[in-house]
Amino acid sequence: MEAQKPKIALYVQRSFGEKLTATFDFIKENWKPLMKFTTYLMLPLCLLQGLSLNGLMSGTMVLGDMTGGSFDSSVVGASIMALVTYYSLYAVLYLLGTVMLTSLVYALVRTYNEREERLEGVTLGMLKPLLFRNVRRVFLIMIVSVLLVLFVGLIVGFIATIIPFIALAFLFVLLVVVVSVPLAIWAPVYLFEDIYIIDALKKAYRLGFATWGGIVLISIVMGFIAAILQGVTMIPWYIGTIVKYIFAMTDAGGGAPVSAAYSFVLYLLAVVQAFGVYMSMIFSLLGLAYQYGHASEKIDYVMVESDIDNFDKL
Repeated sequence: MEAQKPKIALYVQRSFGEKLTATFDFIKENWKPLMKFTTYLMLPLCLLQGLSLNGLMSGTMVLGDMTGGSFDSSVVGASIMALVTYYSLYAVLYLLGTVMLTSLVYALVRTYNEREERLEGVTLGMLKPLLFRNVRRVFLIMIVSVLLVLFVGLIVGFIATIIPFIALAFLFVLLVVVVSVPLAIWAPVYLFEDIYIIDALKKAYRLGFATWGGIVLISIVMGFIAAILQGVTMIPWYIGTIVKYIFAMTDAGGGAPVSAAYSFVLYLLAVVQAFGVYMSMIFSLLGLAYQYGHASEKIDYVMVESDIDNFDKL
């Protein structure tokens, strides 16, 4: 019988390459529960997103054709309304999907690290309490983030009355880049630890500024990997949409390519595209989780303190 590999600990100081390795090792070891639970939670959303995405593209193409010549303003108004509706629906579904996926991935990572059996035998019912807790916390992060953006906007508006626009724009972009990087580990801090959200924000900045370069690197690399995976799942749907548009706009097409069967195939491709987006996000979420664990151990010595607290149990 093959010996079980050592558990991929969260709170470990790692080099950049080791953080990448930990991310890929976690996916390799736990790809079955990751795929299973992601499918359970995200596929229903993807079915709705497929409808909204195709509706959004169809509305965009209809408006794009209304260039030059005479056209009915009521038709344009209806097309714009439909476009706004589809876009709003897609945005809401994508936001909800991001919340659910973030909550699920970090629930799995925390469960993996707290159980001797890792994720073996874990069911969705076992994850429900932690999953609901994470969903509430991620929504709270979003609400506080909106309030922070409004607050920063007020400050920028006030400064705009004093500093010239060009200088203000440069300072604002620089400030956003510097300040937003530590926020990447705000969710891991708040979801892995039992602390208040403001304390999590403070800790994210304390750990984030201390490991600023690592967060940037892990975000870039994982974002690049995610972009490749998203491109792979998006290309078939994109090509299918373009083909539909070309044949629908030519008399030679005869309407066959835009039949119900073709539209259904295009819908399935849109569902695959939406699901691929969420699957690709797993890499970034896991990379930031191990970046957080690295920062916590490097700055706060989490595992050292835990070993000292449990010394009398050894």
